[in-house]
Amino acid sequence: MEILVSLLIFTFSYSLAFLSLFPLKAFKRVPPLPRQVKRYVYQDYDLTWPYFISFLAGYLLAFGMVYLIWDSI
Repeated sequence: MEILVSLLIFTFSYSLAFLSLFPLKAFKRVPPLPRQVKRYVYQDYDLTWPYFISFLAGYLLAFGMVYLIWDSI
């Protein structure tokens, strides 16, 4: 149980740290969408990759840290 909680806490904190490294300019390039937006406009901008990459990097780093901490105990 302690391993799972520490893995979740490390993953969340490292993911937020990696997400803060992505430039804000890429997010500001997306223009505000009008009220009646067609479906194809949403497909032009994919903002999920920064979240996915930061979560994956945070999880891998957290897994390594938890493995090193619990292996030394």
